Amino acid sequence: MRKWQDEATVKHKEQRRRGKRKLALFIFILIALTASLLLSGAMQKKTGTAADFIVVNGQRVSAAEFGLYLDMSKALVADHFKQVYAADYSDRFWTDSFSGETPLRMLVEEARSRLIKAKVLQQLAEKVGIAADTSYESLLSGMEAENARRRNAVAAGEVVYGTTSFELASYFSYYMSNLEIATTEALQKSGSLSISEEQIKREYEANKQAKYTQAGEIKLKWAALSYGEGTPLTDKNEALGIMQKLRDKAADPAAFDEAASGLGIEVLDASVTKATRRTAALENPAVLQSAEKLQTGQLGDIFEENDALHLLYCISRGDNLILPYEEAKDAIASQLRSDQFKQTVEQAQEEAVVVWNGKSAEKAALAWLGQ
Repeated sequence: MRKWQDEATVKHKEQRRRGKRKLALFIFILIALTASLLLSGAMQKKTGTAADFIVVNGQRVSAAEFGLYLDMSKALVADHFKQVYAADYSDRFWTDSFSGETPLRMLVEEARSRLIKAKVLQQLAEKVGIAADTSYESLLSGMEAENARRRNAVAAGEVVYGTTSFELASYFSYYMSNLEIATTEALQKSGSLSISEEQIKREYEANKQAKYTQAGEIKLKWAALSYGEGTPLTDKNEALGIMQKLRDKAADPAAFDEAASGLGIEVLDASVTKATRRTAALENPAVLQSAEKLQTGQLGDIFEENDALHLLYCISRGDNLILPYEEAKDAIASQLRSDQFKQTVEQAQEEAVVVWNGKSAEKAALAWLGQ
């Protein structure tokens, strides 16, 4: 059993692990990216560059761009019909009717909803000067440029956070997330999003018990028994039997230590605090989850993590502590700004002028699906 290490050591190990996976991940993502771009090109040939079925606030959306939203909606719709109607995928799946519901129609409506929401946000970003061009062509160019930047960084031996190469759907999510953050900041600077100190204090006072608390210290007896190759116990079932004997005898902390010693099980006196919680979550998430469920004097269940079996006894558990206002206020302000921004976007969606032809959209979707 290892003690929780400092966070710098954990991060270093994680970076080394990511490095070993970079080449395989790069090849996989590059293949997916190529397929996605070929698909987009194929749709442009099938349905034409300009679409005649959707215009958002005067901005016409291409059929190829609509295909991006169809792609992001496809799995959700297929899962809905699988869960509700036990419908398996077939050549007729998209046009079949299930109690009056049609997968094709739901797919088109879901894609339409996603598209309008995204377009409204993009147009808002243009309005505040964050984005000069939010066209589909600009999105593809941005993805190519970002992938080239990441490839060059990898080749130069630099650290690249996240994927080394985006495919279209994942780049779109990355792009929209950054666009939302930048637009929120721009609106905040302009005064369009304004959170007062009084609003923050009201939120803190109203929810400090429910939202703004930190867990008290949890003191534990932590027993762990490794098994497998390179350990005295190669059989998991044998290790489980030994741990069960410990659990049967561990009526209190003294009995826990005595029984563990007799069975040859290592025991650590551990403590979960504000300072150690993050490191524990990285190294031993299952241990942390088990500890957080225990009350004072309670023995947990046997569980497995990192090729070892674990058993926890809670010696004591401190009361949850309310975070001081000064520690909580920045997080509260950030959440309130996020809520205010969401309301701004929702209002813009409600006020958007949308020209929509559902029949033409369904024909384009069928072409995209190859039917």
